[in-house]
Amino acid sequence: MEGLAGAASIITLVQITEEIGKLCGNYVQGVRHAKRDIERLQSKASALHGVLTRLNDKPQANIDSKAVQNCCEDLKSIKERLEPRKKHAAMPRIGLGALKWPFKSKEIEDRVQALETYLVLFNTTLQLDVLDKVSDAEQDRLLEKLAYAGDALFNSYENEQRHRMCLENTRVEVLQQAMGWTADDSSRCIFWLKGLAGTGKSTIANTVAFRLKAGTRPVATFFFKRGHGDLAHIRKLIPTVARQLSAYSPLYRQAIVTAIKKEPDLGCSANFRDQYEKLLVEPLRGLLHSTQDHIHFYIIMDALDECEEERDLRMLLNLMATTDDLPQLGLKILVTSRPELSIRHGFEGIPSIFHRNLALQDVPRSVVDKDIKTYLSHELKDVQREFRLAADWPVDQDLDTLASKAGGLFIFAATACRYVGESPQARPDRRLKQICNAVTPNKLMTEELDQMYTIILQNSTKG
Repeated sequence: MEGLAGAASIITLVQITEEIGKLCGNYVQGVRHAKRDIERLQSKASALHGVLTRLNDKPQANIDSKAVQNCCEDLKSIKERLEPRKKHAAMPRIGLGALKWPFKSKEIEDRVQALETYLVLFNTTLQLDVLDKVSDAEQDRLLEKLAYAGDALFNSYENEQRHRMCLENTRVEVLQQAMGWTADDSSRCIFWLKGLAGTGKSTIANTVAFRLKAGTRPVATFFFKRGHGDLAHIRKLIPTVARQLSAYSPLYRQAIVTAIKKEPDLGCSANFRDQYEKLLVEPLRGLLHSTQDHIHFYIIMDALDECEEERDLRMLLNLMATTDDLPQLGLKILVTSRPELSIRHGFEGIPSIFHRNLALQDVPRSVVDKDIKTYLSHELKDVQREFRLAADWPVDQDLDTLASKAGGLFIFAATACRYVGESPQARPDRRLKQICNAVTPNKLMTEELDQMYTIILQNSTKG
């Protein structure tokens, strides 16, 4: 809040917009060929003048000083262009007919758009000031009305038990693409990371979320999990996302608090469409022209295929597809899932310019095998230290064999490592050899996984 200093600057803007309006009036009378452009500029300056005049009466309004400064510079530039070059006594003799309109139509388009941006910004400031001043404690109380699934967050205790982050120097290319997309200002605001079960989608999503949060970027996460109550449904998705994002932006926070004040049940029992519109889309639209909160927001939805209600899943994807201004909202959404039919159909309904896809099965097998080998080496070294095995265990050949048998599935590698090192009564080196020798290559990746599960079951009673 800039207080009186900000208000004094507003007075300057009020004066300049009034002068621009008068100058445009002269041109309307003296220049005929550009009448439409003149009237557009005059109308926008007049509207801005009205908002600024009202804002000037509120010296305690939370005014963005940088926006005031930028607006002042733009208005002065317009005024200087509009002022006749000869302002001395010769002007009356020349008459209004000698005026020459100084702007081309393209310039007017840019100038009018700039004034529209300031108009929305200052009008938003005015509206926020009119709202009741809600204390932080009151805001927190209202935000608690949002149905919140804390276990769905990437850094929750529940999620930490199920998913880890990528090891250093693994999944390098995939992470480069995902992180590159987060910094890209293109219209592709949705990134769909798809892959078969066990290909490491959740681990990648976890890593992207960690990096965004470590970079203090506004990120909200929701990790779905079939059979886990709230994590298997979307009914708490939007309230959980909204509550996370509210911590990063005071204006967004105020917007959803205002929405909850109007509709107390919005965050708990309202239908999904209303929550999507009133807790996510509409508040973000309100921030579009704010230089105070001009930031990207990120949402990561992991394992969307584990949402148990297919109808809800289709509704979510349809809402994303029909939000025409989604790329302009400053929102970027990372979705991971198996390439199931209902999800594929949902993404087919989203304009291709809105999203990009990355299929993990398209990553070269040699790259995936190398990453799996790195993972195996890291995990089995922990087993080696715990059981005090030979320093050279596991040997490189066994790691290569196991990485190859994994068939591109990280879940195979993770399950193998747990089996090898989970039993205090069994010898890890023997169990590793057992898997390497018993699992035979098959055309279907899941067949090798099935073989390993069979081995685990057969040995479950042996310790």
